[in-house]
Amino acid sequence: MKLLPLVLFFLTISTVAKAAPFKLAFPEYYAPLVWTENGQMKGAAIDVLDIIFKQKLNLETQYNGYPWSRAQINVQKGVSDAFITSPTPERLEYTTCSNEPVFSTDIVVYTYINHPRRDEILAITSARDLLNFTIVDYRGNGWLKSKLPDGRVIWTDTLEQTYKLLANKRADIIVRGTVNFDYFSRDNQYTDRIEKTSVVIDTINLYLCINKNSEYTSILPDFDKAISDLRKEGVIKTIINSYTKSEIALN
Repeated sequence: MKLLPLVLFFLTISTVAKAAPFKLAFPEYYAPLVWTENGQMKGAAIDVLDIIFKQKLNLETQYNGYPWSRAQINVQKGVSDAFITSPTPERLEYTTCSNEPVFSTDIVVYTYINHPRRDEILAITSARDLLNFTIVDYRGNGWLKSKLPDGRVIWTDTLEQTYKLLANKRADIIVRGTVNFDYFSRDNQYTDRIEKTSVVIDTINLYLCINKNSEYTSILPDFDKAISDLRKEGVIKTIINSYTKSEIALN
């Protein structure tokens, strides 16, 4: 009989451990996909993940925003379970990723209006061509580090700071996904100072990547089916459009 309380104790501990929420780490400010507002994570990524985790998988989640470099360290160390990102070789060393992308975006070259070397910028055909220019980007951008480790880069703490610096001619170009600029310029902000060129350098897919030691790696097949269904139903596109469409009529 003395063993019964001990057995109940370990059963309780086991139940509590299994009930731990699925912890996702995000950059603090990467609108419109995600940003922090009054201590809460908001954005298109949160809207999509809420549908999948809360409505379809009945999974308790915890969303936390950090400087992007720290968010990646947290997943690497197991402080957080997962993030939504491009699966670079470095990240794949410690994560297992979904087969279905959560979001896809073209990587486009942006420059400031009337740049004196505009013709050269429009002639860019590869990442290596970017070596001829000064780029501004936010810290932790894995795409730029992997494609151009020796590039001239001005690093900022937030995404919006990159647009401000480019608009003020502090750098030559930004290489960025279209959804970000479409959000920040939806009410004509920056469009009078920044040119979204026709130069597409790459297309990247952002996946759910889970730490290999997390108990939640088992959800990936169900996640793949859920995200595929949402894409086919047009739900993801509708959510993105709700953040990037213009709120002010364009002349």
